[in-house]
Amino acid sequence: MKKLYLILLFSASTWSAWAQTTSCAQSVRLAQSVYDQGRLHELEDLITKALNNPAAQCGQAEQISLLKLLTLTYIYLEEPQKADATMLKLLQTDHYFQINEAVDPAEFVALYRTFRTKEIYRIGATLGVNASQPNVINTISAVELDASSKYKYGIGIQFGVSADVPLQVGKKKHYRLTLHGELLYMQHKFELEQKVNKGVNLDGVELFQTLQAAESQNWLTIPISAQYAFTRNEKLNPYIAGGFSVGYLMGNGTLRAERFRDEAAAIPETSFNLLREKINMSALVAAGIKSKVGGGYVVLEARYMHGLSKVSTSETAYQNQQAAWGPYYADSVFKLSSLSISGSYIINMFNPKKLRNRS
Repeated sequence: MKKLYLILLFSASTWSAWAQTTSCAQSVRLAQSVYDQGRLHELEDLITKALNNPAAQCGQAEQISLLKLLTLTYIYLEEPQKADATMLKLLQTDHYFQINEAVDPAEFVALYRTFRTKEIYRIGATLGVNASQPNVINTISAVELDASSKYKYGIGIQFGVSADVPLQVGKKKHYRLTLHGELLYMQHKFELEQKVNKGVNLDGVELFQTLQAAESQNWLTIPISAQYAFTRNEKLNPYIAGGFSVGYLMGNGTLRAERFRDEAAAIPETSFNLLREKINMSALVAAGIKSKVGGGYVVLEARYMHGLSKVSTSETAYQNQQAAWGPYYADSVFKLSSLSISGSYIINMFNPKKLRNRS
């Protein structure tokens, strides 16, 4: 009995929903028929009741059809204020509404063009990886012995939030130019290998102490750039960008190091905290592609950030005495650059309104 009751309840709900949809669709057909017959004075009351009927709520497509008819009605009845209000409601109901110049009346097209219909900004999230490597300006050694060092890039993660704002050129929005900004957590990593010549053994073979280390830094970064899109094709839109970035170092640089000595046992891994400059300025260039998906864009981007300011200084080269006297490590003076690949999704944000002094 309970199963039968549930089946009947489900059937009744389905029938009710179908009946409501059908009723709204009938209202659309009736309104179109009245409009085609030229009985414009009857449409305002008919459409208003259809849109506000709680027993037969209209879907988005039906609402757009009714609002479009009502806008045309006000245009032809020479009621511009009501036409503006109804067009605004139409654009608020469907942010992606498009006119069809081949079919829509010229008066409706002209009215549509007096409104802001494009997105005003976009917000989203981004995730990616970067490869970082120091650009050494001045090599500093903790010993007078013959020593050499070389750096290799390391891979770190990055993630955060992003925003796009179409730039305005003159009186019009220029949708090929976009101001782009992000707030990112960026993990920079790189590797160091340092060799110190310890002389020769009894057989005349050179002996070395080798330091193999990896440094990790955690940055809060704000990259800002201007993007230029080659086309206005929303499905596949390549762009280039240029700008700058400001980074703030959270904590200190952390160096994990292990020493190997010829003809001696290796020394276990040790961790050191290194003093680094807190602020880092970088220039950036990027290339990417945007593809429209749903209510926003999927973005893939490759970016190079070239360090402009020093991350370490000669004044702090020997700050960590444990590193200087143990593995003979001293900070070289360097700037930090990185190459990153990221993916993001940004959502369009709209605020349609009537434009002023549109010519």
